[in-house]
Amino acid sequence: MIRQVRAVAWSAVAFALMATATQAQERSYTTRIVGTHADEVLGVFVNDDNTMVATCSLDETIKLWSLPDGKEMNTLTGHTAQVNNLSFSGDDSKLVSGSNDRTVRLWDVNTGAQLQVLRGHQAEVIGVYWDPVDGSNIVASTSFDKTVKLWDAQLGIELKTLRYHTMQTNNVAYSYDGKYIASASDDRTIAIWSTDFTKKDPLMILRGHAAPVLTVLYSFDSRYLASSDENGVIKIWQMPSGELVRTINAHTGLVQDVSFAEDNKTLVSASLDKTVKLWDITTGQNLMSADVGVEVWSIDLTSNADVIILACADGSVRFMVDNNARSGKNPGGR
Repeated sequence: MIRQVRAVAWSAVAFALMATATQAQERSYTTRIVGTHADEVLGVFVNDDNTMVATCSLDETIKLWSLPDGKEMNTLTGHTAQVNNLSFSGDDSKLVSGSNDRTVRLWDVNTGAQLQVLRGHQAEVIGVYWDPVDGSNIVASTSFDKTVKLWDAQLGIELKTLRYHTMQTNNVAYSYDGKYIASASDDRTIAIWSTDFTKKDPLMILRGHAAPVLTVLYSFDSRYLASSDENGVIKIWQMPSGELVRTINAHTGLVQDVSFAEDNKTLVSASLDKTVKLWDITTGQNLMSADVGVEVWSIDLTSNADVIILACADGSVRFMVDNNARSGKNPGGR
């Protein structure tokens, strides 16, 4: 995918986001730029403890930021091309990243040291996800080479290659119960795989998107899978049955990323149409919509949506902070 920089003013913007009448309280957010990369920010991932967020960029670096204050903590270097995606390990001590340099790299979060360089993909590595089960050293990656690969992060070896997709494979996610892996592809399908290494073929193929599927993500209770595509459409699937339960015409531009809050029903989405939105996946109701004035490649949030983190096409990392949470009225955490 060609990513073009579109310059916008890097000024902090404050605005109120009004919740729907069905919600118990209104949520208002203040948006600010906490820092920048030297080029477009392509990925963002919040750790399990809600104390840190990692971002990656077209500038070939990874940055670590503290939560909720947004202090830049470290810059990790080693990739030789743009870094497309990243994921924390289940215990938050390590990080995995994937890049156009065709490598998957493992990092020590505390020291910033590069632990492993995993080679085997024959094209750009687009998606990476660390098995969220505590103590697991298994990571999954996807690539424009149409494959999903599983790696032992501790030993630094490839364990398995999964093949089904007929076009480039864009992203990958583990279910939080550790039983399944989902992969998304330009072939407009989602493949569901078993984490049992003895199984070779997909358990099921989810069809329904009319455009390339850019991302997939499980809810924390593993009961739902969210997917998004180039047409701005989000689909919600009941898992593990694979039943399509909802289609949301969410955005007018492509949706590269979505993320669940810990209640397993609130979903945040962002788009190149410059909007950020919150959804109730059980009803399809739009809970919040905000024009942030910049194209957003990736998005994540803390457990109860007190802080929403934006990875932006102008190189900025932006925090949308709930004003009630800042005053201590809306505590939360995983």
